[in-house]
Amino acid sequence: MEKIPKVLFLTPLYKEKIWGGRKLETSLGRQIPEGSIGESWEVSVYGSDVSPIKNPEFYNLPLTEIIRKSPEEVLGKPFSESGLPLLVKVIDAKEKLSVQVHPDDEYALKYDPKSNGKKECWYVLYADPGAELVVGFDYNTNREEYETLVKQNLGENILRKWKVKSGDVFLLNPGTIHAIGGGVLLLEVQQSSDSTYRVYDYGRLSDDGNPRELHLEKALAVLNFQKSDGSEKKTKELITYHPFPRYLFTSNDKFRLESWEFYQAQNFNFSQLGDPVTFGIFYTISGSIYFPELQKSVGPNETFMITATGFAETISAFAETGTKLAFMSAGSDSVKYQ
Repeated sequence: MEKIPKVLFLTPLYKEKIWGGRKLETSLGRQIPEGSIGESWEVSVYGSDVSPIKNPEFYNLPLTEIIRKSPEEVLGKPFSESGLPLLVKVIDAKEKLSVQVHPDDEYALKYDPKSNGKKECWYVLYADPGAELVVGFDYNTNREEYETLVKQNLGENILRKWKVKSGDVFLLNPGTIHAIGGGVLLLEVQQSSDSTYRVYDYGRLSDDGNPRELHLEKALAVLNFQKSDGSEKKTKELITYHPFPRYLFTSNDKFRLESWEFYQAQNFNFSQLGDPVTFGIFYTISGSIYFPELQKSVGPNETFMITATGFAETISAFAETGTKLAFMSAGSDSVKYQ
């Protein structure tokens, strides 16, 4: 096999959804399939949804293939057996998504062993005026009370709604009730899992004309019924100004999300950030990055992956003025960060 690249470029996997729209085309400038495209899976090894590689020397090879052959070089030593622990998506909600909740690892292992628990984080890229997210309850409740409200079609009445704008970030721990409102385009980093329990879906019908499946019993079993204390919304904390400003949104057991911000044009290096060295996934919120070694630019609204090899051996890059990168990587149960 060819030497593992320091940088991997991947082809997005687009998914049509009943609630999807066209903002991936109109706002992000991408060429996407026809229809209501609700999700772009940017980096995935989940199930049969495996990202194809765009690098010429590995063109169209599934990401799982080079991970299988060189796991430490691609992902880092902590993932030599377990594989890529994250799934990164861009989600375009033209209409609001179902109200849902995700289980933790313990519950998923017992009741949905084909998947993991699901902790996730949202970074709002664009929001129409007045657009909202649902995150948590607005009042304390309990299983019996909330089940009654749902069955009376009043389940939305006690949910906490947040008006959102570009740059807002929310951390959704397992058990947190949530929904993406219409008019929101966001970046999502999550555990590599699809364990999702729909609480209700506004009576919408699937393509076959039947109501979409709900998972009320499982949802009620995992929900946190306490009133939201507001901590789901994250504010960025400065890590360092040098060699460029790095801000932290969350560093939890499953993943890390930072913002790298370049207020002026600058050369810099992708070098070791954690111990042991692991991978990093980047999304260009704005601006562009140029890799002299590769003679390749990465423009706005694109995703790329620095392999563990890339961080270990370092790779140089140039950021234009105003570039902002979302950096996503492994959680604290696998790596300690500088």
